[in-house]
Amino acid sequence: MNGWMRRAMVELRFWVCLGFCLILALIALMGQLDRQQASGAHARLSMGKAAVQSVSRPVYRIWADYDDEARTVSGRMEVTLPADRPETWKEVYFHLYPNAFRRWQWGEHTKPKEPGYLDVSDIKVNGRKATSHIDGTVMRVKLPEPLAPGQSARIKMTYRLKLPKGGSRLNAFGQTAFLAQWYPMLAVKDEDGWHTEPYTTVGDPFYSQMSDFEVTFRVPEGYRVITSADDDLSHPVKGAVTLRQENMRDFAAVITKDYEVIQGAAGDVEVNLWYQKGMEREAKKLHQAAVSGMQFFGNLFGPYPYREVDVVLGETGYGIAGMEYPGLVTSIPKYPTREGERPAVNVVVHELAHQWWYAVVGNNQVKEPWLDEGLTTFSELLYMHDKMGEDQRDLLARAAEVSDEIHEKQGVTSVEPLYKYSDSIYGLMVYTRPAAMLWELMDEIGKEKVLEILQTYYDRYKFQVATTRDFIRVANEVAGKDLTSFFDRWLFFKENIKKAG
Repeated sequence: MNGWMRRAMVELRFWVCLGFCLILALIALMGQLDRQQASGAHARLSMGKAAVQSVSRPVYRIWADYDDEARTVSGRMEVTLPADRPETWKEVYFHLYPNAFRRWQWGEHTKPKEPGYLDVSDIKVNGRKATSHIDGTVMRVKLPEPLAPGQSARIKMTYRLKLPKGGSRLNAFGQTAFLAQWYPMLAVKDEDGWHTEPYTTVGDPFYSQMSDFEVTFRVPEGYRVITSADDDLSHPVKGAVTLRQENMRDFAAVITKDYEVIQGAAGDVEVNLWYQKGMEREAKKLHQAAVSGMQFFGNLFGPYPYREVDVVLGETGYGIAGMEYPGLVTSIPKYPTREGERPAVNVVVHELAHQWWYAVVGNNQVKEPWLDEGLTTFSELLYMHDKMGEDQRDLLARAAEVSDEIHEKQGVTSVEPLYKYSDSIYGLMVYTRPAAMLWELMDEIGKEKVLEILQTYYDRYKFQVATTRDFIRVANEVAGKDLTSFFDRWLFFKENIKKAG
């Protein structure tokens, strides 16, 4: 790679890392809901008998006691398996992602200062003891008897989570605990089988399905609980709080004494930004950007289906500028530029765009990571162009050239599993090149048509899991012509992009 190309790559890596936020349900109302509601509970969605009787998606019920001195979360969990299945199940699998921090295998510079883990015990299926086997971050549970299509089952277990110090996403520092992928998560079973892919530090190795949640947190005095649910918890919790959310892909939480909140709204959606002392200057600007971003994306792509979203400022692990979860995102407050430090507006709007591309329209983030990150990066750049007056087309053109050269040398494309990418090329291939592709598509068929493609894709696949094939099918339909060769060139490198001029 020549000197110019090396400089371009350095700039791209820096820009992508900062600007594109790189790397980085048994609400089992079996008969009746528990009549005991913890004081301060806020139930924003109805979780009545109808939701349980259908059992069309997993239903989680979690009790979580937080010990701030020991940095542990412990309790029990019940998950009701969906009855709407085409085949008999003899076993089920759960992801225990925190076990990645028990014996770190991915380099000293990313290693937590103190380890973490998720222990599980006393597993029962419909009241009968079940055998299990744990291999790293995956747990296999053998069902006492086969579960035929149309039948549901309730799996109960006890768990204890030890939070790592300096973990990636899952983290504890000061008087704050970031709970991400923190509970035993039922693995996805689809036409490809059970998805038990191993943890990796490249990208987001998580693939989940829409579920219903009821989570009861018990926290020490003075702590707030910020979650994926429509929780409306702006004051410290007294004792315990029970939160409910239907039809959500994941459930994240932040338990903290360190944060204050700025509240606002984007139409009917509550938009909260949480910040620590010393972040006040950036917090106000970033809250304005969050409100503006939610309005912008809602108008362009389709309505946000939940009532609230929370933005939590602060780095949540090595290399994590920002991270998306349904209903909750994190972001660094600022980053350095040649002109001085700048509020991380692009990081905030990037993570909020993920509410459309990942939280609502799901995809297998391990198998096809470009599908949420590429659409999200394009959405971010569109916001920064239309609302902030920033034009990154020169950067996108250079990204196309550099990614062509990388493909020629390494054979990697933009549609690969996470394990095919190194850290140095992941952002370029998965974030930047697909964003450049959609920008080029605007030049070819017009901005309105591209937005119509995204609107149709969002409407058709919300609350589902979409694939690259689905996206291309929608694009062809909306454009009224076959764009397959265009996507073949950009995503699969079936022919190199001609250099401009």
